Amino acid sequence: MTMKETAAAKFVRPAARRPLHTRLRIWARAVVDIALVLAWLPATLTGILLWDPAGFTPTGPGRGQREMLWGYTTRQWGDIHWWICVAAVALTLAHIALDFKAFKGAMKYLVHAHGVPV
Repeated sequence: MTMKETAAAKFVRPAARRPLHTRLRIWARAVVDIALVLAWLPATLTGILLWDPAGFTPTGPGRGQREMLWGYTTRQWGDIHWWICVAAVALTLAHIALDFKAFKGAMKYLVHAHGVPV
């Protein structure tokens, strides 16, 4: 080794490993964030599908019993939409719980830095 390499090696620290609970928390946050996107996307798509002005839903009497898309009725699509949204809201609450410290800091910043609008 040259003198230059020895001097540079003196200042290089070994990679510090985070504690297990921190790594698990980071992993959980990443999984919940990805799951949030994967849950809200179909919730949005089924919501657009069920939205009357979009023109996908059947009109007239008995519209809840008529087939709409892929053999499902409007009522069945509504049930699918409901359960996807329940899962998405549960994931959103888990996301807030995992990131509560950041959430609390953001709320404090918004209230104190900008004041509460009257």
